[in-house]
Amino acid sequence: MKKLLIAIAVMTFSIGLLLIYNHKQLPTKEDVFKISGNWYQKTKEVYLVRKIDDEWLTIFRSSELTSVGRLEQNWMGVWEFKDDLGSGASLVSTSYPPKTDKDFTWTASGRDDIPISYYFGQINNSKIQEIKVEIEKDIFENALIIETVENRFFFLKSEAPTLLPINIKGYSESGDLIYSTLKDLMK
Repeated sequence: MKKLLIAIAVMTFSIGLLLIYNHKQLPTKEDVFKISGNWYQKTKEVYLVRKIDDEWLTIFRSSELTSVGRLEQNWMGVWEFKDDLGSGASLVSTSYPPKTDKDFTWTASGRDDIPISYYFGQINNSKIQEIKVEIEKDIFENALIIETVENRFFFLKSEAPTLLPINIKGYSESGDLIYSTLKDLMK
């Protein structure tokens, strides 16, 4: 009986150490490949894994999509994708490869039942240095520009619902308007 209690104590201590170790690990590109390993479209490249505004985000692509996912640890300390409803999905995706005749590709994602919207895209024009997204009539928020080794992306999480028409503007370093999605729609 004494040996059984010692064995249980040792196992409990070992499992506790493992959980502590797992919870101290930061997410890596390999975690993203593991998480999406069973998906229909396999992940081909992970551009970024970074903590942004207290959330771990990743930008990754398959053969047809470039996506942003939020990474969270489960109770075992294993990294998983979590959207705003707690399911294992990405937050927002845009088509890949990007259309090179456009200054940037973009997409928006939102839900009626949750007042959160995501705006994401790949910047193809090197002159664009600032992206602003209209979240309400004539009210704009600056999107975060994320640079990786080979690509530039923009990302914005807004606490406002997604409103149509969506107006995303790209500006030069001097503040000149280079591209606007509404101008593109009017062509």
